[in-house]
Amino acid sequence: MDNTEHVYHTSAPLLFSYQLFRSGAHEVNIAFTSVAAGNVGLHVDTGEPQAQTLRHRLRLEGMLSTGLPFLYLNQVHGTTVVCAEDYEPAQYAPQDSADGFSDTHAQHLLEQAPVADAAYSTNGRPLAIMVADCIPVVLVGQRQDGELVLAVAHAGRKGLLDGVLQRTVVAMHEAGAENICAWLGPSICGSCYEVPEQMRTASAERIPQVAAQTRTGTPALDLPAGAIAILEDMGVEVSTGLAACTYETGELYSHRAFTHGSRPAGRIAGLVWLSAASEEKEETTN
Repeated sequence: MDNTEHVYHTSAPLLFSYQLFRSGAHEVNIAFTSVAAGNVGLHVDTGEPQAQTLRHRLRLEGMLSTGLPFLYLNQVHGTTVVCAEDYEPAQYAPQDSADGFSDTHAQHLLEQAPVADAAYSTNGRPLAIMVADCIPVVLVGQRQDGELVLAVAHAGRKGLLDGVLQRTVVAMHEAGAENICAWLGPSICGSCYEVPEQMRTASAERIPQVAAQTRTGTPALDLPAGAIAILEDMGVEVSTGLAACTYETGELYSHRAFTHGSRPAGRIAGLVWLSAASEEKEETTN
C-alpha cells in the first residue's frame, strides 16, 4: 500500500492508541479505545443498563466522524469471518424509543449482530472488534484497482489456535486484497497470561511460539507472539506499535484484572475506518 503520513498519538479522548496513514484518496484510521470510551460490548454485564453501551458507541462514532456506525459482531471465540456488506448499519436510537435508547433495543441489536469473530469490508464500512485481554487485530489490504479491503479479528486463545487469523487473511485474499498489513492492539502479555502447564503444552503443540512463562516462572501463553508468527508466515506485515498489556495498563479493560477485583468489567474496541484524504494535515505526536 501507498502508506504515507503516519501519525501516532495516545492523547485523543476515548482512544488509547491511534494511527493514521494515507492510501490514494483515503485516509485509513486505526484505533484502539480506552476505558474512557466506556464499555462497548452489549454482552458484558457491567451493572449499567445495556442502553448505556449504545450511548458509548454513538459518542465514539460522533467523536471519530465515521459517517456510518461500526459493524459490531456477536463474538463467540470462533473462526467465522463475515462480509460487512451483507449487514445493514445498526440504528442505535429507533424512532419509537421514548428517550432514543432502550435496553430492549440494545438486546435486539446484540441478537441481530453477526455471530462471528472476524469481518471484512470492501466498501469502506467501519469495523469494530471487542476485547478485554484477547488480541484485537486490524488488517488493511489493497486491491489491484487501488481500493482497500479492511478487516478486524478477535484472536483469543481458542480462536488463535483454531485459525481465525488464517481464515481472515484468506477471506481478504478472496476479496482481492494484496500487500496486507496487520496491527495488533492491546492484549494480555505473555508475562501475565498464566495458565496451567497442560494448557501451555497443548497450545504450544499447535503454535510453538505461544509457549511462555510469567515473571515468577509459572506456565504462561504469549498470544501476540503466536499471532505474529501466523500472520508473518502468511506474508502479512505486522505492527505492534499500538499494543500494550491489558492486564498491566489501567487505561484498558482486562477480564483477568476484573476477575481479580482490580478493574471494572468492560470491553475496548479495535477500530478501522476510512476518511477522505486532506491535502494538508497537522501531525500529532505522543
